[in-house]
Amino acid sequence: MNAIMPRATVEDIVGYAAKSLEMFDVAFDKIEDADRAIKAAHETARRAYPGVNNYNYEKADEINAFHNAVKLPDRDRYMRTATRLVHLNAWAWIIQRTDLERLMDKEAKDKLRAQMAYIPEKIDYHTQQLINGEEIAKGMPPLTVDNIMATLEQFMLDADTIFRRGIANAFSKLDRRFLSHDGFKIGSRVILTHAFNSWGSLDYGYVRDTLIDIERVFAILDGHAEASFTSALNALEHERRGRHGRRQSEVETEYFKIRGFMNGNAHLWFQRKDLVEKVNKLLAEYYGEVIGDGQQAEEDPFDSVKHLPAKRYGFYPTPDKAIHHVFRDTSLLQRADRPRLTILEPSAGTGNLARRCMHTVAELDDWSGGRAEHAKNYRFDNAVDCVEIQPSLAADLEAEGIYRRVFSQDFLQLQPTTTGLYDKVVMNPPFDRERDIDHIMHALKFLKDDGDLIAIMSAGTEFRETKKSVAFRALIEKMNGRFEDLPAGSFSESGTNVNTIILRVRKDGKGGRRW
Repeated sequence: MNAIMPRATVEDIVGYAAKSLEMFDVAFDKIEDADRAIKAAHETARRAYPGVNNYNYEKADEINAFHNAVKLPDRDRYMRTATRLVHLNAWAWIIQRTDLERLMDKEAKDKLRAQMAYIPEKIDYHTQQLINGEEIAKGMPPLTVDNIMATLEQFMLDADTIFRRGIANAFSKLDRRFLSHDGFKIGSRVILTHAFNSWGSLDYGYVRDTLIDIERVFAILDGHAEASFTSALNALEHERRGRHGRRQSEVETEYFKIRGFMNGNAHLWFQRKDLVEKVNKLLAEYYGEVIGDGQQAEEDPFDSVKHLPAKRYGFYPTPDKAIHHVFRDTSLLQRADRPRLTILEPSAGTGNLARRCMHTVAELDDWSGGRAEHAKNYRFDNAVDCVEIQPSLAADLEAEGIYRRVFSQDFLQLQPTTTGLYDKVVMNPPFDRERDIDHIMHALKFLKDDGDLIAIMSAGTEFRETKKSVAFRALIEKMNGRFEDLPAGSFSESGTNVNTIILRVRKDGKGGRRW
């Protein structure tokens, strides 16, 4: 830790920051003295010339400006601003002086800047803002020696994860297949679409950021700590300088060969196979163990169901952010004159999705904007069943006492003849080795003819070329279902960085409404 920033240096920074605020407080006293002195001078001057008349009205604006040359600010606001700016600049200098900045990708830097944007005297840690779909704390901790040391230590603990995530982010920009947890390997070439505009100039948004992020990854893995990460960008700009219109071009740098084409695209070849291998290893470490297996050889792709439980039962609890996306376009309301909704969560785990399917009178009242008579038109007694293979978790669900039934068994061994059919199935099944497809195919059997299913799945489902995935996509298309991306890292807090999607499908194929 001392190699990052010695504690003595941190103590000096905090000391100077505190001393400067004391001096700003004294400076305000002097501004007050100046304000009183100027007001007294103007009051005396008015005895010599009471105001503007026909002879000096042309100078009225200049006279008013002179009278308001010093405007006394509110003392509390002045000191709050001084504190916020001193702390902000101190934090910025601390981060820049460490070795952490070069490991951060654009997303990490954006989040840090957003967090540092506000540093009030008293931080409300419950106040949140959304940056790229993720909740970010509003403000850094107060500028103290202990807070700085703790923050730097945490950054160092997270540095490897931040760097690996940066690699994943950089390559996911190039091809949607990189969003698949089992399609993460890069080869010898990638394609930069729309790299050049119709005038032949380099795109300064997506392409610029992508080139810098990729070169940053290769330079750091190659041990170039002081690299600027812009040699590829500079080479392209130099080759294109003074020329206009779409045309072919080619440049080579230490890490890349980049060829531009007439259609505005560019192909980027990696020059160093050893660095490609390092990138792929780090991507595998980042995405974890939830990796799909190879091609399926069976005749019917849905016949081969993996009945043995996944490692850890594929248990990754559904985080609140993912739950929000699941139910954002899902109606759980039922009119009072209709039978109550029946809902199933298979592989319920801790019941995060099932619990969200329960309504309370207060929620309905809030939904109706406080119009109690409107809330009375709807039911709030959804019948929710859970299935959970782990006995301890099933017992916890039973102990909550809010679910109609809890089945303590493997969902794939349960049949709808035991449970009956449901209006909705809401699920977060195991992802690995296409188990999510197995579980969803089984779950469709539990739906009423007009029932609908909402499921979280591995993003690989959209991209894999295994027979099972291809057949599954064809089935969902036939049923007019749809896939939606969840934000990258939606399950990071649950222990996996696998990218995920939401499937929404109605059993009778009549999609296109709220699910």
